[in-house]
Amino acid sequence: MSLHEIRFLFLKLNIWLCLASSLMVAISATALSIPLSSVGVGLVLPPLLFYFIYVEDRRRVAPEDEVNQPYRTELVRRHQFALLVTELLALLGYVALLGMFVLERPDLGVEYLAFGHLPLLVLLVYGHLKQHPTFDSLAVGATWAFVVVFSLLVSTTVTIGWELGSVFVGWFLIAFAGVESRNIQDIDGDSKSNKTTLAGYLGRKPTIALVGVVKSLGVITFWVVSGRVVAGLALCYLVVLRLFRALTRWETAHVGE
Repeated sequence: MSLHEIRFLFLKLNIWLCLASSLMVAISATALSIPLSSVGVGLVLPPLLFYFIYVEDRRRVAPEDEVNQPYRTELVRRHQFALLVTELLALLGYVALLGMFVLERPDLGVEYLAFGHLPLLVLLVYGHLKQHPTFDSLAVGATWAFVVVFSLLVSTTVTIGWELGSVFVGWFLIAFAGVESRNIQDIDGDSKSNKTTLAGYLGRKPTIALVGVVKSLGVITFWVVSGRVVAGLALCYLVVLRLFRALTRWETAHVGE
């Protein structure tokens, strides 16, 4: 695998987004006045899980991928085995860390092991969810928000309450909007594959407006719960996402995809 291919897959498989999930946990900890030292390796849980989910989803080449992402599809097929090995290592690391947290905490029952694997159900049914407007973005938004708050639950002494629930809502709104923002780029391929996302149903311009409003609501949620500093951190997170989206578009344009 060449350096160019590694860079391309890092961007187009959204591996950078998986790594950025650590920022979500850090911002959430700040919002809840939890020292990052208390979170510890809990910061690593979301990147490991999301790496497995995203790489596995991309390895299962869907019909719309042939239209929307032809070069990415070619690389994924070419490097199937290498991607499989790395995603299994990520999953093994996630399960090992989660098991360690459950064993170290007497207050965490074995049911937390099951809860920690709930996001994998979304991976199994994601292709079917895209056949119905909003279902995919609702599921992905809920999954990202769940993984973030779950990581805090198992790695710190935070308890379930309205503050943790508000953090969940904030990330749900931001992740939901992020999925629809990405779906705008995939309208043509999704339509040809009979998969109607909300972006495909509304059209490009209304979806762009909706994405802006929903992301703003997510940032406002953090402002209401934890103040301007945390809202500013959430806004910085969105700026990081925007930067990497721009890098991804630049990389895509240079390969003619």
